[in-house]
Amino acid sequence: MKVAHVFIRMPVGGAEDLVGDILRTMPEGADMRVVCLQNLGKVGEALQQQFPGRVNLLPWVPGKRFRIGAVLKLSRWLRDEGIQLVHTHVYNAHVYGLLAARRAGIPAVLHHHKTYAEMRWRRKIILRALSHRAAGHITLSAQTRDDLCRVFGIPREKVRVFVNPVDEETFHPAADREQLRRSLDLSAGTLLVGTVASLTPPKNHLLNVSMTAKLNELGFTGRFLAFGEGGERSRIAEAASQQKLPNFDLMGARRPIAPWMQALDVFTLGSTWEGQPMVLLQALAAELPIVASNIEGNAAVLGPDHPALFDVNDAEAYANTVWRVLNDESFRAAILAHQKRRRADLPMLRDYTKELVAFYQTIVGLPRH
Repeated sequence: MKVAHVFIRMPVGGAEDLVGDILRTMPEGADMRVVCLQNLGKVGEALQQQFPGRVNLLPWVPGKRFRIGAVLKLSRWLRDEGIQLVHTHVYNAHVYGLLAARRAGIPAVLHHHKTYAEMRWRRKIILRALSHRAAGHITLSAQTRDDLCRVFGIPREKVRVFVNPVDEETFHPAADREQLRRSLDLSAGTLLVGTVASLTPPKNHLLNVSMTAKLNELGFTGRFLAFGEGGERSRIAEAASQQKLPNFDLMGARRPIAPWMQALDVFTLGSTWEGQPMVLLQALAAELPIVASNIEGNAAVLGPDHPALFDVNDAEAYANTVWRVLNDESFRAAILAHQKRRRADLPMLRDYTKELVAFYQTIVGLPRH
């Protein structure tokens, strides 16, 4: 079976990391291709080097304006390559991928990594129309499935829930953290608190700046490391400068990210909105104590009774919680014990890819309308 995963670009992100994991663990007999219609992005570049010939840059969408020519070219490419199913992950890719798949006479699956509460109304109208023409849908949770069915009127039988998996061969506790830190040019004796999140408004990095300032007031002498890139870099850097925070570091989009996460003492995620954040799943697998904003997506992964959830608008509570993790061994142990129970329920990556291929097979076998 030949499947094409269509993106506009592949920057550092949860959906992009998931597709990389799928590509690495596809079972025998499944031929998976990745297509980027604008540029490869950081993840796409890394995957192209790792899987030459299976990650394709087809630069037919140079800007934001919709281009019907790109749909026609992609449709021809799908036919020429013998692709049997298209799988898309983000809004713009849904538009191009689904339209091209229908023109090529093959089914498309839309993978919904977000809910639709904050989507612009024009996009909702377009996505609703497209959704009814998709052969199947994937959501990250039963709640997201219910949201999709309610907002777009999709029959529940067309929607499958696939909880994001964790690649435990990549994300696991560091065997020797001191040696790992040396290899990353990090001080072995410095406390490290950090996050992995794009530098965009929903990731709430200005809260991380305020939290670090309050953490310093409590006596913190370590570093806060923010891994990611995005349009808010200058704004975040300016805020950290105004707060006079020499220990707040914008680290950029480091790849691979697993060693940097393994080097942390505390992992944080202060987002205002999340779907099912892959970084929390990865932090669970790495057995890092997590401090996270008490929002729907984070609580769905960690459990609403996770001991270190904080009000997303309360930088002081955020700082106090991080400080307590760093200084209260019993609190840290309670967090890790809770997370160990949550981690036991996470799907393994190879099981996930097998079930995904089985789902593809049911879709390809369905009559198209």
